[in-house]
Amino acid sequence: MRFNPIRKLLPLKCTGCSKKFQLNKIQYRCPECDSLLWYESNKKKMQENFPNAQKAESIWDFQFSFPSIEEDNIVSLDEGGTPCEPSKKLGKILGIEQLYFKNETKNPTNSFKDRPASLLISHARSWDFQKVICASNGNQGASIAAYTSIEAMECLNFIPEKIDIGKKAQIIAYDSKVITQGETVDDCIQEALNPKYSKDYYQATPEFNPLTLEAEKTIAFEIFLELGVPEWIIVPMGSGGLLVSIWKGFSELKDAGLAKEMPRFIGAQTKFSSSIVDEFLQSEKIGGGEDKISDSIALGILVKDPLYKKLAIKAIKETNGTSISVSESNILSSVEELLNNEGIFAEPSSALTVAALNILGKRGIFDLEKDKIVCIITGSGLKAPYVLEALSSRTKTAGMGSILSTKLKILSQISMAQQKGINGTQLKKIIGSISRAAIYQHLKDLESKDLINRRKEGKNVFYFITNDGKKVLDALDTLIALL
Repeated sequence: MRFNPIRKLLPLKCTGCSKKFQLNKIQYRCPECDSLLWYESNKKKMQENFPNAQKAESIWDFQFSFPSIEEDNIVSLDEGGTPCEPSKKLGKILGIEQLYFKNETKNPTNSFKDRPASLLISHARSWDFQKVICASNGNQGASIAAYTSIEAMECLNFIPEKIDIGKKAQIIAYDSKVITQGETVDDCIQEALNPKYSKDYYQATPEFNPLTLEAEKTIAFEIFLELGVPEWIIVPMGSGGLLVSIWKGFSELKDAGLAKEMPRFIGAQTKFSSSIVDEFLQSEKIGGGEDKISDSIALGILVKDPLYKKLAIKAIKETNGTSISVSESNILSSVEELLNNEGIFAEPSSALTVAALNILGKRGIFDLEKDKIVCIITGSGLKAPYVLEALSSRTKTAGMGSILSTKLKILSQISMAQQKGINGTQLKKIIGSISRAAIYQHLKDLESKDLINRRKEGKNVFYFITNDGKKVLDALDTLIALL
């Protein structure tokens, strides 16, 4: 029988006024100044318990830096301990002597979010919760669903309409209840704070649970064990939480006297959603605009109002780092570069770190011979439809695979359009790799199979997915989740 102790208080510290709190509930804002709260680690424990080994096996090797959780309440699938892989080819192509990829696709559900899922669900168990709530762009939701599933806990996931179908598939496959709300995560995230959930549900929304940072900071600890302190770390940014987590991890290493210096941080965003970069560079967004955010392929980092914006900018400034926004075409090219040169199949939200590396390398900010550079690869491309193209290119039926991939990509885009529908011109702009005539031929084929239907509005024809079309995508979701 599981041991259910009285809730142990959570020591939290305000990142603004530095006031300290001992709480028996999950809280993310300071009641005094409204700044963000984070967990206050024990410096002495850090000094006494930090591993001497060159590599960690899991995040639980760093249990001394987490809130106290009884062994019987730990829920783990062997997350963490991911490799910091030296570049096979890309470093040589770019002239970088020491290039590494922190490959988080090696986690149980193929993303870095398995780290917080393990810690949060373990903490939920230690506080005797049976229900968990989460709002996310997909990866955290998929991970939370997986970890609650093995514990037979009830899971409620809020997701936006714009979400990689592989992530949605994982959430569904792990038997989580799913509520779709709004176009981006900003539209659904506040629902996770609805008072009606506060009593019975443990809060696992990454922005609203400070322990998310604690689990993700173990990435810093693992990099330090393998490489020491690199000169540069390139991190994809949505809410900015991952960059803040890794910065916090290295800060704790330095405060404990284990590290003598800090790495310089580079925060990367897509140009479709770049508010952190824009504020850091003090620049105004040119072109695009918020109405274009949903056109991005980097769905995992589409956040209009990043909660960790101020802290992320602080981390970048304090480490003399920089930030950069990347075009969609560069992101797509980087997916291919990683796959072809390193054998790493990354989702677009991860691959933009390589795009940032390419651009900044050409600007001459790195010492190509001396600087040790780490790109964080947060999640697998198996969660995005590009898996079909990658698979088809390795088979004798590559041509047929490409046709199938394009049809499914079109069907997926029509599905994401929901009630608004989408026209052929919009599809051509999103997909881009084939002619307008080919787009309409695919639309004709899909319509003939009753997977989509059309509606004429003025001079425009808009396409909508049918129930049969949804069944096809659901079947694809399940396939990707099993790959």
